[in-house]
Amino acid sequence: MAIILCSFVYKPDWALVGIAKGSAFTGRLAYPIFHASPIHAIVNSWCLLSIVFIYHITIWRILTAYIVAVLVPEFLLSDVPTVGLSCVCYTLLGSLIFDVKRKLYFNACMALYIAVGFFFPAVNAVIHIYGYLAGLIVGLLNAPLSCFRLKK
Repeated sequence: MAIILCSFVYKPDWALVGIAKGSAFTGRLAYPIFHASPIHAIVNSWCLLSIVFIYHITIWRILTAYIVAVLVPEFLLSDVPTVGLSCVCYTLLGSLIFDVKRKLYFNACMALYIAVGFFFPAVNAVIHIYGYLAGLIVGLLNAPLSCFRLKK
């Protein structure tokens, strides 16, 4: 609810709350909270809540995804400020790769969602790719490893 309410806050300068090349640290911390419009906030919040409740995501996983989203490398950023929860959502989705049963289908859907982002001028699809790939790494680092050899 707080994220949707923040979408109604007037922002005279997106550089104050967004993430861009050379942005301040406060912009890095705030950009997942602010959104370009109430519809943007509702869609991102719906996506986050869906992931959390369908896959029983813990607060630690959400916090990890937030930290990964805040630590976007400078070379991936553009001069135009970016706002929204998308990077957090894609990081969570990437970290789920070992939790889903139909891995190929899941990755194909993610590739389609990311590809669609390139067709909309206001969408920062590079951040989506970063979030998903970083989430894959987080998922790999947290994947359960079997100590037993599979018998054939």
